[in-house]
Amino acid sequence: MRSDRIHKQQQTIRAAGFTLIEVLVCLALLSILLGTVYRSFATVNRSYTKENVKAGVQQKTRIGIDLMARDIRLAGLDPRDEANAGFISSDTNTTSIRFTADLNYDGDVSDPFEDIAYNLSGDRLEQTSDLGTGLSVDTLLDSVTALTFTYLDASDTVLAEPIPVDQVTSVLISLTVQRPSGRDGPISRTYSTRVRCRNL
Repeated sequence: MRSDRIHKQQQTIRAAGFTLIEVLVCLALLSILLGTVYRSFATVNRSYTKENVKAGVQQKTRIGIDLMARDIRLAGLDPRDEANAGFISSDTNTTSIRFTADLNYDGDVSDPFEDIAYNLSGDRLEQTSDLGTGLSVDTLLDSVTALTFTYLDASDTVLAEPIPVDQVTSVLISLTVQRPSGRDGPISRTYSTRVRCRNL
């Protein structure tokens, strides 16, 4: 009787366990589930990275355009009509721009930040200021792939090089910035704006 009871308990214990096939099927299903979760996570992470890079590129491009537009708007500021301010012909072309403005109204353009240039040096957008008193070069943006200035006269006609600086009344700026975005390749954004020169 006692041996029958032990025998029944052993059968119950054997029946409660898992067979090797059951364990392998469970592991296979678990690995499929984990693989799906991992792929979903990787896709979401890649999408997040791409969108984050897009937002950064858009913001940096917009900031670069806004900085240049703000300064170019003041080109030719000469309230006393003594400073001979405006675009400088030797440094004004389709890939760079140089201009002066009498910002402190003293009748000359020899003070700091009254002689300004923007140009593309390699992949950097650089602002050069204080050209008359001492060179100061600042990098405003990196990863710039294109920078173009188009000059227009009062009748909105595009002026060809060499730019007749005395006819310029507005400037079209086009700036392209590109950044890597992981496996999806680089993200590139181009912004363009038209700047009317109030003082010309």
